[in-house]
Amino acid sequence: MERDPGGVRLGLLNRARTSEEIRAALEGVPRDARLRATLVERYDALAAAPRRDPAARLRAELLNALRPLVTVEDRERVEAALTTYEFGPLGENCSGLRAAALLCLAELDPDAAELHSVHLLGDGDRRTEKMSGQPALTATEFLVSRGQLAPVYLYALAAYPGSEDASREPLAAALRNLAPLPAALALDLARRHATNASPAVLVGLFDLLIGHDQPEAFSEFVRGWARETDQLDVLDFALAEARARHRTPLVEALETGVEERLRGALVGDGDEEVPGVADGDGEEDKHHTQERT
Repeated sequence: MERDPGGVRLGLLNRARTSEEIRAALEGVPRDARLRATLVERYDALAAAPRRDPAARLRAELLNALRPLVTVEDRERVEAALTTYEFGPLGENCSGLRAAALLCLAELDPDAAELHSVHLLGDGDRRTEKMSGQPALTATEFLVSRGQLAPVYLYALAAYPGSEDASREPLAAALRNLAPLPAALALDLARRHATNASPAVLVGLFDLLIGHDQPEAFSEFVRGWARETDQLDVLDFALAEARARHRTPLVEALETGVEERLRGALVGDGDEEVPGVADGDGEEDKHHTQERT
């Protein structure tokens, strides 16, 4: 009797209890109708008994595997997953499932997937997983890929910059993709999020400003931010990126802000680290040392 390695793998898929086991079972299995039937059968069994998949990780992994095989017969299944919310002691559990379902729907009906993306962004932080940013991150990236910036802009406007519970990655992704905004609107966003405590969000914000076709519109804002911010790693990033992309107005504004910051530190007799200035190098550092002696 000839062995059926594919059948053995499908048997492992049916018995898998973790996402890793599902991925291992899928290795080397032909992407064919038999695999699709197995994925659908296993998914439907877990959807009917979600206690067997309390964090929805298995269902999400199964939908990820189904994506290249998805057909119109799966539409109802996928749309049900997009509106699945299950709560446990640590909050809502199905963020990854909804993200995987969105990508499946995008294969079937991109226009409908756009509407579901807006719905997922509208769910807000309470139904977005804090660490991964899902499914809002996938929704943002899909809308950007479709050129639908209006809902992404609204999401960035509505995001509360001071919230410690907010997921950072979707907001960072939204900001970095909003360079096509008019300069006045981009500047308004910058002012709203200038004091955000998340380095990821601030990096996304500077991706927006540096990528904008009117960088001079942000010079005064950038100068003041560089002078006052305590996010020195982001300041280093902004300087390096602006220089690399030859955004002269922003380079000059950032450097001026750093110089004003240094002068303020000298007047205050402080030891503040200043980006772009090597330790113990330069006349102003020497003068500072002499004054303290």
